[in-house]
Amino acid sequence: MAVHGVNAVLELLRSETPVQRVLLHPGPRTGAIRDLARHRAVPCDPADRAALDRAAGTPAHQGAVALGVRFGWAAIEDLETPDCRGALCLDGVQDPRNLGAILRSARAAGVGGVVLPQDRSAGITPVVAVASAGTVFGLRIARVPNLVRAMAALKAAGYWTIGLAADATVALWQLEAPPRPALVVGGEGEGLRPLVRRACDFEAAIPMAAGVESLNVSVAAGVALFELRRRGAFGP
Repeated sequence: MAVHGVNAVLELLRSETPVQRVLLHPGPRTGAIRDLARHRAVPCDPADRAALDRAAGTPAHQGAVALGVRFGWAAIEDLETPDCRGALCLDGVQDPRNLGAILRSARAAGVGGVVLPQDRSAGITPVVAVASAGTVFGLRIARVPNLVRAMAALKAAGYWTIGLAADATVALWQLEAPPRPALVVGGEGEGLRPLVRRACDFEAAIPMAAGVESLNVSVAAGVALFELRRRGAFGP
């Protein structure tokens, strides 16, 4: 796939994700991209804005486009290693911009890995990469055929799953954070599916002011992730 935007391309080049080449138009931060590309032995070619528009499929590329990007999926076993102190499971987030925003929050909160279902979920696309500001390339992300079975594997490895549900009777602030949490967040509108919800060890809600029923899924995930981080769940 093609990835565009200065921050997205910088994060991409800082990772080990394979890249065929980078197209650049002179700008205030393109020098850093050129240096990283040289360090990774990735060809870096000058390009005018028309060529960049075509390569990115949009004029909003900020003068930087990476081509031939191959995202590397993790295995669920990669999230079971001791260095992965916390995880995020997403049950059917289908809007790529929401997914990108959630992944950016997950990376910023220090989450060790993310689990996505193969069906009813956005994949890792250029839109997701840009919405995450490239932070997607620094995350272990596993895509699994069955989310409930993946949650069971995480629990067997020592995780405690926390389902985020608007109608849960326990507020997130009142929940005693387990030592190795895996936050489980539902998709837009529907929330957690019944089977996924029943597979959670705990449930928690984000308290709302009167007259407000819910938050956007990316906002809710960010609030919950940083509440867990505040308690030291994902490391310092």
